[in-house]
Amino acid sequence: MTADVIIIGGGVAGLSAACFLSEFAQVTLLEREPALATQSSARTAGQFTAGISANTMRALAAASRAFFQAPPPGFCEQTLVAPRGCLTVGREEHRPVLDRLMARLQEAGSDCRFVDRQEALDLFPALRPERVHAGVFEADAMDIDVDLLLQSYRKAAAANGARFVCKAEVTSIRRIADTWQVTAGDRTVSAPVLVNAAGAWADRIADLAGVPALGLKAFRRSAFTFPLHRQDAGVWPHVTTADYTWYAHPQPHGFTASPAEADPVSPGEVYADDLRLAEAIHHIGIDTELAVPRPSASWAGLRTFAPDRNPVCGGFPDHPGYFVSAGQGGCGVLTSPAMGRALAALVAGRNLPGDLSACGITQDQLAPERFLQA
Repeated sequence: MTADVIIIGGGVAGLSAACFLSEFAQVTLLEREPALATQSSARTAGQFTAGISANTMRALAAASRAFFQAPPPGFCEQTLVAPRGCLTVGREEHRPVLDRLMARLQEAGSDCRFVDRQEALDLFPALRPERVHAGVFEADAMDIDVDLLLQSYRKAAAANGARFVCKAEVTSIRRIADTWQVTAGDRTVSAPVLVNAAGAWADRIADLAGVPALGLKAFRRSAFTFPLHRQDAGVWPHVTTADYTWYAHPQPHGFTASPAEADPVSPGEVYADDLRLAEAIHHIGIDTELAVPRPSASWAGLRTFAPDRNPVCGGFPDHPGYFVSAGQGGCGVLTSPAMGRALAALVAGRNLPGDLSACGITQDQLAPERFLQA
């Protein structure tokens, strides 16, 4: 089998890459799981926020907002996002944290404001007044329909002729002349361009390809669901604490919550940590009047970070035709429009799209070379 571009990884990084690359190239995507996007991409709360501490990640979120609000014609039939709002609350000693968050949001062009105790309680009535001194409200934070987004990336790529091969674990990668040959199962795919979008496994794929690893690290994030506190809670904002001991995200039929942990793990299947869930439930009980007698369901996903906590997108001068899109650190869904378009531009040898540059994103900020310099 031959192609113009081979993508390894069928999560949101790979699917968004396939969507935008397929506009000018024949793409074949290889995914080792039985179906696409079964790992961390499908285990997210689906929140769009620009309140991200890593600067390039934050800029990529800002550059993705317009895509979510007005996707290209024909990309999807329904809206991708819905209003939600994001409230971060803290006690008096957390004011420096809230100040930094406010500065980040303003830098990203978000509609945000400081709120006092009463407004925080009006926005999220289950908060205990004695546990809230002030907060920051990101009014234009949104819910992302993650399933619709992933399916729309896949459909757009398929309409352009992209091929998706599941149950295709990569076992061998060789560079022969000007072609990458990737063996997965009983098939070999050849192409001049190889895109490593394997998430937590990206450094393992790099090793197979004979390309320097980037020092990517995977961290577990546990999550659980519990019933709504009351009927109107479904329209409350996403809420988190300034000390990041928990967050709760209202859904139509219940809350998705998390201890917001980042515990280092090896890449692989991960499961919710019961002790971490118990800690979150304890803190939620202290900070709110929400009753969590027992989680309705629980799960975990991987958040993969580069050493500087910013994403990696680009090629390697010493390894022609090899590109990587990785290290989105749990923000892969909300930054995927900008990351996918950036990757497509770099593979095509073009400058980054103008709207990305306008957000302050540069090729050097994304380049994997930043980790290879002595």
